[in-house]
Amino acid sequence: MTKKAATKGGKAVSKGTSGATQSRVREESTNISRDGDDQIEIKPEREEEDASDIEHGNELDEEGEEESDSSDPFHYHFANPKEELLKRMVNNAQAKQWTTEKINPTAIADGEPATHILSRQRPGSLTFNEEINSSDTTLDALKVKRRLVSPFQEVNKKHSSEGEIFSKLQKSLLRPIFSNEDLLFAPRSMSNAQEIQNIYSLHALNHIFKTRDTVLKDNARLSKLQHSDLTSLELRDQGFTRPKVLVILPTRNCCHHFVETIIRLSGTSQQENLKRFKTTYYSNVTLPKTKPEDFRQLFAGVNDDNFRLGMKFTRKTLKLFTEFYNSDLIIASPLGLRLAIGDKTDKKRDFDFLSSIEVVIVDQASAITMQNWDHMIQIFSHLNLIPKDPHGCDFSRIRNWYLDSEAKYLRQTLVFAEFITPEINALFSHHMHNVGGKVKFRPVYSGVLTDIGAKLDHVFMKFYSSSPQEDPDKRFKYFTAKALPSLMRTTSASSSGTLIFVPSYVDYVRIRNYMEQEYQVNLKLGASGFSFSAINEYSSVSDVTRQRALFKDGQNKVILYTERLHHFRRYDIKGAETIFMYGLPENPTFYVEIVRFLLQSVSDGRANKAAISVKSMFSKWDALKLERIVGSSRVAKMCAGSGEIFEFS
Repeated sequence: MTKKAATKGGKAVSKGTSGATQSRVREESTNISRDGDDQIEIKPEREEEDASDIEHGNELDEEGEEESDSSDPFHYHFANPKEELLKRMVNNAQAKQWTTEKINPTAIADGEPATHILSRQRPGSLTFNEEINSSDTTLDALKVKRRLVSPFQEVNKKHSSEGEIFSKLQKSLLRPIFSNEDLLFAPRSMSNAQEIQNIYSLHALNHIFKTRDTVLKDNARLSKLQHSDLTSLELRDQGFTRPKVLVILPTRNCCHHFVETIIRLSGTSQQENLKRFKTTYYSNVTLPKTKPEDFRQLFAGVNDDNFRLGMKFTRKTLKLFTEFYNSDLIIASPLGLRLAIGDKTDKKRDFDFLSSIEVVIVDQASAITMQNWDHMIQIFSHLNLIPKDPHGCDFSRIRNWYLDSEAKYLRQTLVFAEFITPEINALFSHHMHNVGGKVKFRPVYSGVLTDIGAKLDHVFMKFYSSSPQEDPDKRFKYFTAKALPSLMRTTSASSSGTLIFVPSYVDYVRIRNYMEQEYQVNLKLGASGFSFSAINEYSSVSDVTRQRALFKDGQNKVILYTERLHHFRRYDIKGAETIFMYGLPENPTFYVEIVRFLLQSVSDGRANKAAISVKSMFSKWDALKLERIVGSSRVAKMCAGSGEIFEFS
């Protein structure tokens, strides 16, 4: 053991005991799994067989005996980065000295107009990684393990044109992903979801297999040396703990789909606990076709958002439900992983299994924003910390940049989203520190106003606020002083009602309480007033049914409706003649669906087409939402201009 390892590691291990052996001892001494479902099935006899293979190098494939390729991004980014350059890049990242390069809008599919703007950030003017040649898109050029080549070609063939390995979309992702750069890719959609999953799954497996083969090769070298020669050989090939890849997904069904992709790509002949996995993660129950397609895709099957799953690879076997400290890959939902991490008030907490994560993949990030985003912040805050317990690791083999607490600056984070939100932008800015650089694909939007299906007047009302912190109060003041009185007059004179769409639950509660107070005051004064309905994501099904019926029948002239309720239920609200958006929805599809409530009222004879209207409030802090609805060409003028009312037909 080197002096550096002894001082920075705190606890030492005996020189004659490998980290792998100590980890097995720990695993066999516990019955509690961190997978979140139930206890792990421990098979000591099988583990001993694996141990023998590892110690003698028997699990190496034909690539395992090859020397490290210095041109391989895995080698110069993770295995053997240049220490002096790394220190300088880390200092730049800590000082937030990022330089940004913007690239002209390009298309991600053949024959399409420009769909996104690409920007690349690096810490300072230095370059940490050697860039992959974007014109050479062979799997060999990408340094993909040979055992993955045939399975990937078979799995991906329906997405690539004849004679090609990758689709045009996948080619645009190769450079940042396989160069180990951070990536925020927002043009994710139902149509390209599988293409994206294929490419990041290939990268995840490639990283896991390279890590594993490096350790096994070094184990074989050590086993051939005499005990007296061990002190002269320094091998730095490990982190504090085994898990290297973390994949965050919104639901169990999404996890099931991802695991199926991993199984097909891995080329493993055996999958342990697969039947148990199918039982708990798969269901063939389909949703009604009356629901939108994106809703049916997201919430199909088992849509539980509380899960965590460990996965381990050997040469021929993929093992599911492995204990986290014996796993190569962890798949979890934000809630599931947050429960595993625990809270500050918990007496016993354990998040050391996140200490050596080198690749984080977040898919369907936009859907995750509709869950509790605070779970994501807590997860990223606990990544790559120095563990509290050694967990049987061999400190003499831990890479120096782990010991120097620089792991978060080498960790690669890949985020795939349908659209960018302030929360996702904050994740990109504050939790993605990769010195290799970070890349953002920002979509160019044409807007959705023409997708409604009928010609309508869309009125956007701008109010002013000087900061995001001030925005909620300014919004509420504008609504109660200007918008709501006008809405009440219009609603009183109408035979149909007004739907008030509220994106935030906090704003919903504030508006509901205000309207309830006004209603009670009017009753005491003998003034005219009317009751209203209010439904949100926490409302019971029976309450939602009752409130919708009261609004439809005209007994309640106003209904409050939240964005998260629409996301999780996708109700058709009948009886609306006016739509008022207290704030714009994050998902532009929701704008289209909600405005179409008006067309349904006209079709049902509940409203006159000439009388229906849609109005929306916005401030300059809503620029991302506004851009997706009105289009990229209009948003700058609307947010920066002096006008307060903008109308589009």
